[in-house]
Amino acid sequence: MTCKFCEKPALIYIRYANIALCREHFIQFFEKRVKRTIERFKMISPGENIGVAVSGGKDSLTLLHVLYSLSKLMDFKLIGFTINLGIRKYSEECVKIALENFRKLKLEYRIINLRDYGFTIDDIVQYKISKRVCGICGTVKRYVLNKVAREENIDRLATGHNLDDFLQVVLQGYIHGDLNYLSKYFPVTSSRDKLISRIKPLVFTPEEEIEKYAMIKGIDYCMKKCPYSFQASSHTLKKAILLIEENHPGIRFSMFNTYIKKIYPLINAKYSEKLELSECSRCGEPSRKNICLFCRVKTRIKSIKSGTIIN
Repeated sequence: MTCKFCEKPALIYIRYANIALCREHFIQFFEKRVKRTIERFKMISPGENIGVAVSGGKDSLTLLHVLYSLSKLMDFKLIGFTINLGIRKYSEECVKIALENFRKLKLEYRIINLRDYGFTIDDIVQYKISKRVCGICGTVKRYVLNKVAREENIDRLATGHNLDDFLQVVLQGYIHGDLNYLSKYFPVTSSRDKLISRIKPLVFTPEEEIEKYAMIKGIDYCMKKCPYSFQASSHTLKKAILLIEENHPGIRFSMFNTYIKKIYPLINAKYSEKLELSECSRCGEPSRKNICLFCRVKTRIKSIKSGTIIN
């Protein structure tokens, strides 16, 4: 096949759009869509400081490189954030790769060691703090990233959630009937009560195209899977979404637009409640309870290590 736009040999065929693209035109196609996504949801304003949460995986590193390419055009500044979660034989490699990419792009960055907060994800597993390791890990990352982003005067925090990730969460919310959660699930959230605005610039980009972009651009990323990710139910839902996509090319975009334009407005209008957040009595971070989950986990692990177990 040849590229639709220049007749050069095609490097990728995009089935849902029925177009073949060469290296240069695929990069343009990819970055233009991310730019349109940012503009569609008003994710970034000129002059803002944008923090990028980089795990070391393909999604977050692709996001970092795309935003770097768009930063001058759209007039915003980038700073990278990576958390060393303390997962043996995994976190070290992820942090190393993230660091190499920050330096390659000559970006400001900050590496945060979870151990400095008193525990690691390995501790959570070792001391059997919760069966929902992925859930606790997600809470820990949100807590740390929000705290550090605020300290660095970040206007918005960008995460590498792609189209498949977004739809998986929507399906999960439907399966569990969690309409309150879905009423707040959107590609961008506003800043409030010490919470930094979150944005998902890759939310309209399929996962397989992110992998292709990373390969074409020569972006090194960690190919290892988190040793605890087998517990996540998201894998099964993503497989289901891909199975539907294989039989109905482009249906993922239809699902996304239907949610954004028709379903979300109705759920948001009926179920969204402005939950007032107080401050955790121990750390001062936003929390719905007197003591936030992060501090409860930290205290529990500390008590186990010291031999003074707190139930």
